[in-house]
Amino acid sequence: MTAHDPPRRLRLTARARLTLLYAGLFALSGAALATVIMTLTFAPVEPGGTPTKVTELRKATTPPSGKPSVSVADLGRAQEQIRLKEAARRELRDRIVGSSVIAIGAMTLASAGLGWLMAGRVLRPVHLVSGTARRLSQRNLDQRIPVAGPRDEMRELAETFNSMLDRLETAFEAQRRFAANASHELRGPMTTSRTLVEVAAATPGASPDLALLAGQLKQVLSRQDRIVEGLLALAQSEHGTSTRQPVRLDLLARDALDRRAAELTERSISVRVELGAATVSGDPTLLELLVDNLVRNAVRHNHPDGVVWIRTDGSTIVVENTGDQVSAERLRELVEPFRRGRQDRVYGSGGAGLGLAIVDAVSRAHGGRFTLTPRPGGGVRALVTGPADSTS
Repeated sequence: MTAHDPPRRLRLTARARLTLLYAGLFALSGAALATVIMTLTFAPVEPGGTPTKVTELRKATTPPSGKPSVSVADLGRAQEQIRLKEAARRELRDRIVGSSVIAIGAMTLASAGLGWLMAGRVLRPVHLVSGTARRLSQRNLDQRIPVAGPRDEMRELAETFNSMLDRLETAFEAQRRFAANASHELRGPMTTSRTLVEVAAATPGASPDLALLAGQLKQVLSRQDRIVEGLLALAQSEHGTSTRQPVRLDLLARDALDRRAAELTERSISVRVELGAATVSGDPTLLELLVDNLVRNAVRHNHPDGVVWIRTDGSTIVVENTGDQVSAERLRELVEPFRRGRQDRVYGSGGAGLGLAIVDAVSRAHGGRFTLTPRPGGGVRALVTGPADSTS
């Protein structure tokens, strides 16, 4: 938040707002009812129905007969009775007002509790929708909200949500079928092309130019094969994962380093590791692909005589490498498919430009987090945090 941003207001939940609404309406209704009752009860009226009020009693005058009709003692007693009655009325009114305030307050609290329960019942279909949405993934779209009860707004919401899930499931299933068919259709021609190139290069009497061309074609075919494998892996990881079992990230990192021992030696890249036990819950194949791409990216985009740092702990793996200076904006682009540090779609670099995109997709498929930050002096720091295994 910047200094120019408006302050964020506290916003209550829908259930809390409904509860406050119920309690407020009850308190206002109770106060209005008590006011009406007090007005009707304590307003003095004459037999004809017109309110009257005694202001004062004057001394009786002497009638023509010469004898007063009311004595001074009777007048004093009457005034005392009026005063006592007014005091009793005021005391009764104050007592009723105090009791009404206490009763309305207690009933308002009780209505707030009942309103909380009522609001929960009213919002129950909304909670069913949100709970079902949290349990969904691209590989688990078969859950639906149970539809029952009268045909009201809440039932319409549940039916609309279920129909949306039906459309999503159909779309993802079509995408999975396309990925499987593309894998089969693309691998066949590439295998045939590679075989033809190898046969042509091995033909007796083949010219040096033919051998050179065959070698270049084999490199192109190998890279196309890696692109196909990378795209299929990317599609699989973006579809989510239904397999969950304990996986050791530290063991996967050690295996990935062993597979690149020759390249590390050839380029004189040193490795510094702190491989503590790091167990996460997920798909072993996808997590192996994640770690392998992290290590391959750190080795391939390193300087000769550079350094690779790998650290694992808890449910986290951190891979750092020396290399060129990379801005934070450029790092955000590198997570996109077919993006590389120096230029895009370079056939001579030996990669397909899908490594970090696969890492990001696998991380998201497991509910993890993947972040890239530039290292001071050059290079990249990659951090992946996965879901911790509850059984470890």
